Formats: sequence, structure tokens, C-alpha cells
Amino acid sequence: MIHFKTLILLQLSSKMKIYLCFFLFLFLNCQSQVGKRQSLSYSKVIHFEDKYHYPFTLTQKDFLIITSQEKMDEVFGLIHQNSKGNRYSPVPAVVKDETYVLVKPKLKNSNDVLIEEISLNKNILYLKIKEFYNPDFEKSARKPPNILLKLTGNIRFKKVITQY
Repeated sequence: MIHFKTLILLQLSSKMKIYLCFFLFLFLNCQSQVGKRQSLSYSKVIHFEDKYHYPFTLTQKDFLIITSQEKMDEVFGLIHQNSKGNRYSPVPAVVKDETYVLVKPKLKNSNDVLIEEISLNKNILYLKIKEFYNPDFEKSARKPPNILLKLTGNIRFKKVITQY
């Protein structure tokens, strides 16, 4: 009878070992997910000003960093060529503590986007955007808007990712 109880305890302990391994695996897996979320939260939030949305193409790329006054004058030359009316928007001055960026986020179901937040992580600029219908653009327009942004600080990056 003693041997039978010992055998049952051994069997239970082997089942317990399986359960222990399973729960240990789940616990370690959850901890690795928490670590990934924390590493993304270390991205630096960038303060910005949304200057203007243009319904015409200013660059063939997804984004253009404007680092000099000459480049800004070139971009605004294109803006003034494509603008209708007698009044032209003023050309911003490029200074040391600011970075100007022209971005072209992809459209899904609207004709324009609203930029809610900008962050920087490992040379990647993340744009958190929300779609909306801009009454200044044609409702059926499917071309992505060219958005001029003024970022606070001397920001350098190599890629832009939009997040809906």
C-alpha cells in the first residue's frame, strides 16, 4: 500500500512538472511581450506644428526633409506655381532649432489625414494619423496630400512610418 501511494505521488509530480513547465513558458512569454512594449514606449515624442495640407504633388518620395532655406524656397516655388488666386502663402524661414518635413501619408477611405502625434525611435519617424474629409479638397480625391510639418528641434531620421 505504501508503494501505491508513492507511485501516485510520483505520477502527480510528473503531471505537476508538465503544468509547471507550461505555466513557466506562459509567464516567460508574457514577460518578453512586456519588454517589447516598454522598449517602444522609449520613443521620443516630437512636438510639431501642422503648417498646411496641399492637394497637389510636391515630391515623388514619401517624405522630404527641408534643411536649408534654398530647399524651402524651391518647395514654395512649386507651391506658388500650383496655387490658384492672387495671394501666396509666406515662405517660412529655416532656423537651427526647427526641422521642416514634407510628408505624403497613404490614404485609405478619406481625402485627407489629421496628424495626432509624432514620435522618433531609432532613426524612424512615426506619424500617428487619423483620417477625415477635408472640405477644401475634392471629396473623391484619392491623391495623398502633401503635408508640411514644422518639428521642434533638429530632428534627423531615415524613414517615416504612418500608423492609423
